[in-house]
Amino acid sequence: MWSYYDENEKVSRLSDEVVDEIRWKNGIHIEGEDCPKPIESFHDLNLPPELSTYLAKKNFQVPTPIQMQSLSCVMSGRDIIGLAETGSGKTLAYSLPLCMLLRTKAPSNPGDTPVALILTPTRELMQQVFMNVSEMLDVIRCPGNPVCGGVPVSTQTIALREGADVVVATPGRLLDLCKRGALCLDKITYLVMDEADRMLGMGMEEQLRKIVGLATGTSRARQTLLWSATLPESLERLARSAVLNPITIQVGPGGLIAPSVQQNVVFLYHYQKPQKLLETLRTTPYPPVIVFTSSIQNVDYVTELLKQEQFHASGLHSEKPQDYRFKLVKAFRDGKVDILVATDVASRGLDFPEVTHVINYDLPDTIECYIHRCGRTGRIGHHGIATSFLTLDCKIAEELKEMLERETVNR
Repeated sequence: MWSYYDENEKVSRLSDEVVDEIRWKNGIHIEGEDCPKPIESFHDLNLPPELSTYLAKKNFQVPTPIQMQSLSCVMSGRDIIGLAETGSGKTLAYSLPLCMLLRTKAPSNPGDTPVALILTPTRELMQQVFMNVSEMLDVIRCPGNPVCGGVPVSTQTIALREGADVVVATPGRLLDLCKRGALCLDKITYLVMDEADRMLGMGMEEQLRKIVGLATGTSRARQTLLWSATLPESLERLARSAVLNPITIQVGPGGLIAPSVQQNVVFLYHYQKPQKLLETLRTTPYPPVIVFTSSIQNVDYVTELLKQEQFHASGLHSEKPQDYRFKLVKAFRDGKVDILVATDVASRGLDFPEVTHVINYDLPDTIECYIHRCGRTGRIGHHGIATSFLTLDCKIAEELKEMLERETVNR
């Protein structure tokens, strides 16, 4: 794989002992051969002026631990398995190298197929990632296209005919467009799977394997980046066929919640949940808050309950119209909605930096899902609270107990 990384002289001079100390201080663990040295500043990347100005305007001052190690690795052309808590800055860790890569190629023309593909598990996360990546693509004047369900196929087909260097997509609609002949992946040289563990947990392994197959045998070697908060067996299985000689980067203990999140577990019976929810919300100092439930019916029930109690709440689940879902996510992010009641459609990577409290009205069926839910609060530089209502029929009680005990030891 080709490299588009120009190592800063200061980084080149770092001794192995200093490199080990940087990694140790930042909780960075690596596996793989010939791993590039980590950076400590964005200035170490020798970025072009337009990208340096963009980072300054967005107030990206110091790279997060996952960015410190992954940026040099990705820009060196290596395949990556990146494991870090949600909210750790993984989006910038793949979008900044993407922009550096695109600067090395000629702009796309109408009819050109994409060279970069970013996969996300849900429509909401696709929209969020596309908005973030588009800002950077605008800086280097490269086009991108969003692809997901809930939007007319004809609209997306017309947009793709105009040509795009980058496509951000959900797997189902992407494969549908490929089957229709509206999209070809034979020139993909930069493949990103964001929230890979969530896509696998949603039963998308076969779809991801098909996409990897369609993007294999391109004219140039393909670079593949797998990003995840956890490392389930299915991700290891996928990695064996998707990445080549990868560097695995793990920040912090695997599968744990960020230290900035205070976890509270409340033992109760089902009939006590509504009253306990109201008490918990009334003692929450200020919004925004996310309440997670296990079903669409419970989203509607809890939303109505909160409205009756004069809380400014709205519900989000898969049966809501797509346009409504996009608008609600934006309204919540903009502070126009205090409480978002949702199924796990809101747990997968959506970035709400100011969320103060996550409440698991119903606990999920897997510990990985619990980790993703708690990751909606306590995001970069913020503190948060995660309160969970634990009932006798909880399927993850033992795993949750073990995880909380491990975290107590590690803190």
